[in-house]
Amino acid sequence: MSTPDRRPDYQVVLVSNGPGELYTWVRPVLEELRRSAPDVSAAISLVPCQFAGGNEASIARTFQPDVLTTPTQYLRGAAVGAAPESLQGPARGVVVGLGGNVALAVALGKRLGYPTYRYSFEPNWQAGLEALLVPDERVRQRALKGGAPAARVRVVGNLVADAVEDAQPAPAPGDPHVLLFAGSRDAFAVHVIPLLIGVVDRLNATLPGARFVWPVSRLLQPKTLSDGVAGKHAATLGGMAGELEDDGATRTIVTPSGGRIELLPEEERYAHMLAADIALTIPGTNTLELGIAGVPALVLLPLNRPELIPLEGAGHWLGLVPLVGKYLKRHAVRLFVSGLKVPVSLPNRMAGEDLMVELSGHVDPERVANAVANMLADEADLARRRERLAATMPRRGAAAALLAEVMHEGEAAQRP
Repeated sequence: MSTPDRRPDYQVVLVSNGPGELYTWVRPVLEELRRSAPDVSAAISLVPCQFAGGNEASIARTFQPDVLTTPTQYLRGAAVGAAPESLQGPARGVVVGLGGNVALAVALGKRLGYPTYRYSFEPNWQAGLEALLVPDERVRQRALKGGAPAARVRVVGNLVADAVEDAQPAPAPGDPHVLLFAGSRDAFAVHVIPLLIGVVDRLNATLPGARFVWPVSRLLQPKTLSDGVAGKHAATLGGMAGELEDDGATRTIVTPSGGRIELLPEEERYAHMLAADIALTIPGTNTLELGIAGVPALVLLPLNRPELIPLEGAGHWLGLVPLVGKYLKRHAVRLFVSGLKVPVSLPNRMAGEDLMVELSGHVDPERVANAVANMLADEADLARRRERLAATMPRRGAAAALLAEVMHEGEAAQRP
């Protein structure tokens, strides 16, 4: 996979673990490296991860790095205290952790004799790092409070903005172009899918030119999709069943009234965000991606069955208590929501403004469809939201800033 015109004496090793990190962090950094330092050897080193889907190497290969090593190669080298053999050529370079266990990236850097950097949204310092690179000042301050050395925590910006803005808008957008998201957790998505089918079924008659698109999370199991479309848990949120059409090339959910939901690979979501007029989603990191793309969204926090809502920490473990677990978790979620002092959508939280429309409590297809229709009908308000998203959300530039940090300091750290 090596390229003859690359510098044989210096390489940048991008360490990662999963599809999301590859598409959102690794690809924009690799593309910027190609633009700004085309003679430097670019490597991707995949590390073992319990949450990996198994298709990481095939995804990374499409980015055309000069070197690609797999988790198996990492483990084989680590067993004898060495880096994967194909990374061992250049005497100088840097390791950049872009996902996965940071200790594995640090260990790889030591075996190669390279300084190691980490980019993360979490403010966790690891001994052996040259620097921790973070998206904004808030994360930096949290890292300092956690004991990270001030001189080694740097703000470089948000790589999600680079990933979104590097995409090209999808062709043939609908009128309107509506994005749908059911989340990435099977236990919750199986209840949300029938709700989305019911919403599209109601909007279909009044929006004949609409294109409804669902970029399906790669983390969802096939059974979640089939059970969701079959309406196995439709009663939870008042949704309905649909019919899945799959001709091998395209997949579409057809609603009872003839509405159509196109199912797309998740990696196409940025292209459709750049073409979208509006989105319907549940809380999550995709609200930030939508904000960066300038797409106003209706963000749902359904409380019909609150015990089903993914809740970190004690709320999760309460749900596992035999017999009474769901009731305890239901109470915990209601307390959590009633005491919530910040918005559930990331753009609203970051900007301190009403940028995304948030809808919580008891939801059903009629209530949600009416909310979507009302948003689309108020063109002035949509324009205001788009304008404020453009003014407040992160912009591209993080990949260039990150490489400026690691290339300058990494080379300086290895000068004789």
